[in-house]
Amino acid sequence: MRQFGWDLLRFVAFGIGALVALGLAAQIHPKVESTLFAKPGSYGYTYRRIPEFIERSRIESIDMVILGSSTCYRGIDPFYFAEVDLRSFNLCSSAQSLFNSKHLLHWSLQKGANPSAILVDVYPTMWTSSGIESCRDLTVNHDHALQAPFLRMAAETQDPFNFILALYSGIARTFRPLSFPEQADLYKTGGFTYSVRTPVDRLDCTSEVVTMSSKQARAFQRIRRTCEEEGIQLLLVNPPQLCEEVFERPEVMEGLPWIEGNEWPLAKVDTLYYDDHHLRGVGAELYSEWLAERVVALMD
Repeated sequence: MRQFGWDLLRFVAFGIGALVALGLAAQIHPKVESTLFAKPGSYGYTYRRIPEFIERSRIESIDMVILGSSTCYRGIDPFYFAEVDLRSFNLCSSAQSLFNSKHLLHWSLQKGANPSAILVDVYPTMWTSSGIESCRDLTVNHDHALQAPFLRMAAETQDPFNFILALYSGIARTFRPLSFPEQADLYKTGGFTYSVRTPVDRLDCTSEVVTMSSKQARAFQRIRRTCEEEGIQLLLVNPPQLCEEVFERPEVMEGLPWIEGNEWPLAKVDTLYYDDHHLRGVGAELYSEWLAERVVALMD
């Protein structure tokens, strides 16, 4: 038994030593880092959204935090919520599922956001996601991955490499912060990305039936329970889509205010989209103005 303990200790020590050696090797050149771990990317502006949220939470209260995937960060402009006296921040990110939103909600509360409402973009395609892709974006592409909610998110994916990436990214960015050249799309204050892409080509829509996985259902139950415990109003929005997903509203979402984005009068105007479900900047501004009015009406 004692020998087993020593063998286990040596194995752990060897593993830690190997990770440290790989981490040091990755500092030689960005190409080495991307080969051994992951190549940081500016897509989705996570590297700007996370630090801006930290700073905003520090200097002022935020009435509403917005969570969700790319249909959200490219589709919801907080400017129009400010126009109706609702200070909000778009904390959405690429491929962000309810699993990832659960951790971001916890993180935002830790940062002192203290919102009176949470708006969740519940794009149905994300209801079957593993959450791994979004987790990597939310740990590799900013300088704060060592904060507990991000490490917990990586651990809960049950993907060992994800946790290693989170640890490495957090440590590495402490010494070498991320920076990127500007993209063609425009990042606007408050977490919104204005897409300058050209309109979508002709589409032949095929309807897909979507059901929520047990993992995502459990994550949403945690979001709902957190909001109840903190006295936060939880609002849901299904974003507008040229090709709509087919689904039955999950039982875990019953009884909550639901805004149907496909009821937006311009929801089927194809020139406002750059694919079948992502709005171009001009479309996002029109949609956000419509959405802000409905959110305020529900909150009142």
